[in-house]
Amino acid sequence: MPLQQLYQIIPTKVCLSCDVCCRFLDKDSPLAPIFTENETERLISKGIDSTLFQHQKDGKSNQIALIPHEDYYICPFFEPETHHCKIYASRPLDCRLYPFTIMFSKDRNSVELGVDMLCPYSEEHYELEAFQQHLRHVIDYVESELVRSQILENWSLIGEFQDTVKVFHTISYCNESCI
Repeated sequence: MPLQQLYQIIPTKVCLSCDVCCRFLDKDSPLAPIFTENETERLISKGIDSTLFQHQKDGKSNQIALIPHEDYYICPFFEPETHHCKIYASRPLDCRLYPFTIMFSKDRNSVELGVDMLCPYSEEHYELEAFQQHLRHVIDYVESELVRSQILENWSLIGEFQDTVKVFHTISYCNESCI
């Protein structure tokens, strides 16, 4: 039976005090969240403006259009004053996974699961047993049928290689089907 939830290992207090997530240096950042077709449709049906979503190459998923804020860009669902997400309960898989990320390997011969070490919590706790146990849970989650089908249908969820990401798993179902 597939795992239905991916619990957040990072304490809320830590997330709400961080200044990394949901902020981007460039308006067209490839790291802006990707929404699956179902996630996009669900938000639009709740009244979210469809023009916030930019169609991706896979023909199904959409990347959120970032908006300017001070000297950088933010997700339009991010409230910079409170660090809260306006759609937290409905946030996309891409955001639910973070600080874990799905990306192509440097040579683009495989798809890997890693943890973004720009996340201060990840950097500080990566070696601890509780974090290592959570990594196993994340692997099970990403390898579950539920997530597998979402990724295969919305392959724009697979990002480009990032030097800041520490790889801990190669995704088994993403060989020729994703590359």
